[in-house]
Amino acid sequence: MQRAVTVSYRVPIVTLSVLLFLLVAAIVVIQAGRAGQRAAEPCPVGDWDVLDYREQVAVEGLSSEVTFRGGEGTVLRLRADGTGETDYGARTTFTASAPDGRPIRLEVAGPVRFRYSLAADGRSISVSPAGNDATSQLFISDTAYGPRSKFQDPTGARSFKIDCSPVTLIQDDGRLSVGYRRR
Repeated sequence: MQRAVTVSYRVPIVTLSVLLFLLVAAIVVIQAGRAGQRAAEPCPVGDWDVLDYREQVAVEGLSSEVTFRGGEGTVLRLRADGTGETDYGARTTFTASAPDGRPIRLEVAGPVRFRYSLAADGRSISVSPAGNDATSQLFISDTAYGPRSKFQDPTGARSFKIDCSPVTLIQDDGRLSVGYRRR
């Protein structure tokens, strides 16, 4: 006499359901861990696009300082290890007007590297140059003013007040004010 064998499909379905639940749970835990790691980093750490740039600069040969604006396309990278980079890409343009009304254009290309440290309260940042590969060219009334040259690093540290949110970052020292949006 042969015995009828009944095959239950419930065991494989329950097993697959448990495995699916464990897989989803593992994904949630991994994503939460990554989010927690990002949350543990100081707010300004990350990549930022320039939205608004304004800097007062003395230009050789002009009677007074000019205010440069622009910078669209510039990317600021602040890494958790205290290093950073301002990358002007293939060419970023800044514009100003001379005291006599002539248009001024500054074209900058390439990266500028630096080291930074945040104040304990997260409201200021100190930046020190660490080398660069950037070049710049100044134009007054569309005429090149001097040759294209290596972008000049400032000497010593420079401190800025910062205001950081998950989406925006503002740096300001009274002469330079830049607004960024997180990439």
